[in-house]
Amino acid sequence: MHALKPPPLPENIPAATKEATDGAYLSLRAVSALEIASVIISVLVTAWVIVPLQLNSRWLEAMPGLLALALMINSHRLRGEKPSELGFTMRHFGRALLLLAAPMLIVSALFIGFGSMAGSLSFTTRFWGSLLLLPFWGLAQQYTLQAFVYRRLKFMLVDEEGTESKRAQRTRLAIFMAALLFALVHAPNLALIVLTLAGGLVWSWVYERAPNLFALGLSHGVMSAIAMSSLPAWLLQSMSIGYKHLLYQRF
Repeated sequence: MHALKPPPLPENIPAATKEATDGAYLSLRAVSALEIASVIISVLVTAWVIVPLQLNSRWLEAMPGLLALALMINSHRLRGEKPSELGFTMRHFGRALLLLAAPMLIVSALFIGFGSMAGSLSFTTRFWGSLLLLPFWGLAQQYTLQAFVYRRLKFMLVDEEGTESKRAQRTRLAIFMAALLFALVHAPNLALIVLTLAGGLVWSWVYERAPNLFALGLSHGVMSAIAMSSLPAWLLQSMSIGYKHLLYQRF
């Protein structure tokens, strides 16, 4: 997966034209930063502003998310990013699952082990029902995190003309920043912040090597279901975030 970059200019082009093109490229990076900020703000507005209003209409609660989705789709269109390029394809599916297998097994064992000691294991019919639904929610989150936020961060940070070591260093920074933003939108739920930071690092790392959103969405859904059925309620607190988490006992 390569960061977007402008087409090469002819060698004999005037210096002023080159400077103008470089300026446009920098402006596109600024636009990318604004796009990321818009998506993050839409999540924060929903969690901290819309939810406290306790609106009767679910459509109004979903409005910030729908606007963010429209922004992302339009951004892909303007940049010529095809669904297959974003990861909506079966290509890399097997490789992505292979890369995810070890982290998922290790974390699942830790979750189940902790749940066993805490007496909170609850693998009932609700767990199996969650396995059918949560991967779709996981796909939506992974699309936002990887196909949009991570790709925009990589575009901003990685100079494809730089040295290989510099590109690798900047790519790692993009992975970390994507995971950090993913974790921060789950504030103030400390347990979720830690879990989503770790998960974001793994998922972004895998996406960089095998960009397949279906595998990541499946992994996200499965791990969420296992966490909900293993970890005690006092730790996860219903996976609540934002204002709802502060008043968890009242919801």
